[in-house]
Amino acid sequence: MPATEFIDTVGINLPEHLSANEFLSLAREGMIGEKHLRNFALAEFQSQEAEFTAYGLLLARYPHEVPGGFFSFVAHELMRARHRMVNGLAPALRLSPDEMRRAPRLEPVRRFTEFISWVALHAGAAEAALLARTDFTLWCNTCAVLADVLSEAEQVPEAVIEYISAYRENPPEVADGVLEVIEYGRARDEPDEWITRSAVRMEPALRSWWRAVATAG
Repeated sequence: MPATEFIDTVGINLPEHLSANEFLSLAREGMIGEKHLRNFALAEFQSQEAEFTAYGLLLARYPHEVPGGFFSFVAHELMRARHRMVNGLAPALRLSPDEMRRAPRLEPVRRFTEFISWVALHAGAAEAALLARTDFTLWCNTCAVLADVLSEAEQVPEAVIEYISAYRENPPEVADGVLEVIEYGRARDEPDEWITRSAVRMEPALRSWWRAVATAG
């Protein structure tokens, strides 16, 4: 099976994913308030905590230049987002990073972080890379639409739009780089049936994540 077929097997339905996004629906209806934006920022901050650890551990588990380069890039992108968070988004919403670290997690956010942590400990290199590629595809496409919608809304801080807009593009290092990692994993006997097992769980996990930030509080 060519590496590209594993991507096809995941079967991302972007129009359906976007239409099911309750946060995006509220934005389109002009009903996004500061509470929703603070929910988003906090859930994003808390998810990043798990992702930093996950991709750092995956880099340690797979130090070979192919998967290691991929996981290192993902970790670097996440850290760039964290800097945008603490220097732009959080202050605009009157959120303290120290308080965000101590804040309780919404249940879907907790499940998401536990899922990412499981992948860090147990997934093969190809499985983890395809999960990351699926995550970026769903997240970046959602943020591109959301940024456009929020840019037309009233009383949404510019820092919020800038933060979300920074996610518009799925980096080719992730979108295309995954193929090389899949080939690496298969060459080292990573079972084909395991390569997609985590990626197919990403869409429902993110759907629940967005629902939580739209409805909490």
